[in-house]
Amino acid sequence: MISKKLHFIWVGDESKRPNNCIDTWVRRHPGWDIRIWGNEDLASTEWINARHMRDMSSKELNGVADMMRWEILYNEGGIVLDADSLCTRPLPEWMLESEAFACWENELERPMLIAAGYVGSVPENPFFGQIILDIQAKATVTDDMAWKTVGPMALSEAYYKHKYSGLTIYPSHFFIPEHFSGARYEGPGPVFAQQEWGSTRRAYDELHLKTFE
Repeated sequence: MISKKLHFIWVGDESKRPNNCIDTWVRRHPGWDIRIWGNEDLASTEWINARHMRDMSSKELNGVADMMRWEILYNEGGIVLDADSLCTRPLPEWMLESEAFACWENELERPMLIAAGYVGSVPENPFFGQIILDIQAKATVTDDMAWKTVGPMALSEAYYKHKYSGLTIYPSHFFIPEHFSGARYEGPGPVFAQQEWGSTRRAYDELHLKTFE
């Protein structure tokens, strides 16, 4: 089973870290282990892809977080969540029963693309280990946008290339009921989170100042 650990990653300006968003997860998951990975962890941890992280840090910090995400999942297990997401209801026990899970970004707007912001795994999962190695083997990760080279597209391409059958992929509305394109889920199914799209909408200057229940 996936352990009851929630990981959040925030590198860069710590004064803008959206603790208000993270707190919505903390409040709804009493007894779970919560860890926020930050600048000190980035600097002090022996990351396999430290070279690429250094190169990416001056371009897209969200790409640095994506590379940290895969190594945290492999080393620690648990669930890594986007720091700019809001929890709307507690994660159910049955969601922990798979060896790994993720969700689609949006089945209509981005078909076949797996989101990188809501991913859970047992420790030492060989699939996430392979993603780390695939990124390591790249000559550069800054020749295109981070979501393509180390984020959702990299995750999706690895899934199809390596044919990893152990990944449970949930509907997008579980975690992303509203896509940045404006597409909204209107069905009766469960919604566990809401994505604020901080990087996409460049909203981090204001996001940490908002009040959420």
